[in-house]
Amino acid sequence: MFTPNIKAAAWTNLFAVFLASSAPGQQPTHTAPLVLKLSLKEAVQLGLKQNPQRVIASLETSKSKHASDISRSPLLPQAAISADTALAQYNLETVEANPPRKAAGPFQFAEAGPTFSQTVFNMPLIRGYQIGREGVRQATAQEEAAREEVVSAVVNQYLLVLRAMATRDAAQARVDLAQRLYEQAAQLQRTGVGLNIDTVRANVELQNERQNLIDAETQTRTTRYVLAEQLDLPKEQELEATDRMEFFELPNMDRDELVNRALRVRPEMRAIQSEQKIAALERKSFAEERYPEMSFNGFWMYQGAHINEGIPAYRYQLSLDFPIFTGGRIHAETERAKIAEKQVAELRRQLEAQIVREVKSALDELTAARTAVNVAKQGFELANEEVAQAHRRFQAGVTTNVEVITAQDALARASDNQIAALYRFNQARAALARAMGEIENTYTK
Repeated sequence: MFTPNIKAAAWTNLFAVFLASSAPGQQPTHTAPLVLKLSLKEAVQLGLKQNPQRVIASLETSKSKHASDISRSPLLPQAAISADTALAQYNLETVEANPPRKAAGPFQFAEAGPTFSQTVFNMPLIRGYQIGREGVRQATAQEEAAREEVVSAVVNQYLLVLRAMATRDAAQARVDLAQRLYEQAAQLQRTGVGLNIDTVRANVELQNERQNLIDAETQTRTTRYVLAEQLDLPKEQELEATDRMEFFELPNMDRDELVNRALRVRPEMRAIQSEQKIAALERKSFAEERYPEMSFNGFWMYQGAHINEGIPAYRYQLSLDFPIFTGGRIHAETERAKIAEKQVAELRRQLEAQIVREVKSALDELTAARTAVNVAKQGFELANEEVAQAHRRFQAGVTTNVEVITAQDALARASDNQIAALYRFNQARAALARAMGEIENTYTK
């Protein structure tokens, strides 16, 4: 006597994990060099290593560090070695009214020695160095934000792969069930107990489930292709996920506390704060161009007509410059910097509102998803019981297998609902981690 055992098979397939990071992924073996098995944690680590978006952000940070060094260099002592030799002749009529003779020269000279300079006081240069240092902090925060985006994209795509895998496994379980029910209907028809319509109906259901399995297998492969693209894998590399989706309890979270922490932790907030400081420093730099500038420079040369006839020659000079009239340039640049500073302040308020919305929405989604998982689990268990009862009634000859087919359809919907609820739960958890600016820490530990 056949009794379907859906709960034992399908429950294991459907409650496939959420983000288990305990089982390490396996590297490609010599027997299967083109298959890369990755857990979610390993996929995230690989994405952070190879994703072009993350690499570009890292290069931008390096550029900012070099720009900071460049802005600092004018404030440091400058030194060089200079050497000159020349043969010259002058027309004295160009500088004297009645020269005793027309030509002076030709004569030659040679000189060699060090030159040096040092900025003593120049506020725009000092502000430029401060802007360069703040630019490094901004670029570092932007790189962290780019890393968060990469991790978020990899996690979301990996979850889509897990969802496709769970759908495929559930479809395979339903094909197996439909196959057994079809074989039983055919057997009852051969013994004269069942009707031909029951066999045909069971066969139709079997073909429908096979079609669903084909679609699920295709979806599993195509979601892997997208993940492979995000990880920048070679074109011949095949990818296989080793984790499964699963539900687990989370601690209760205070919404106000999460919002305040996100406003402190999010790298985008630190980047916009650095941008505000840069805008303020630029405004000060333009206004401070009215300040005097002081510098010191000079040289020491060994100088003479011939190398063996030289004497020391030197000059030490202290310069002090006062800008008096610049045609309104300083005032215009200062006003323009004030406008830019206000624009950055508006962008910060916009970003704060966006972060608050993202955190609140993600928390509400997670709360709803936790409830939906419990509801979907109960619906799946009831659908299993419905299939079992319908099968027993059909086997006893109380009814046709219409009830069985109807119960199978209800089981398929319950299975899909459960998979969707599990995916929604894991996706909402990832969204909350991203909204908090902590998704990299969440999925790399």
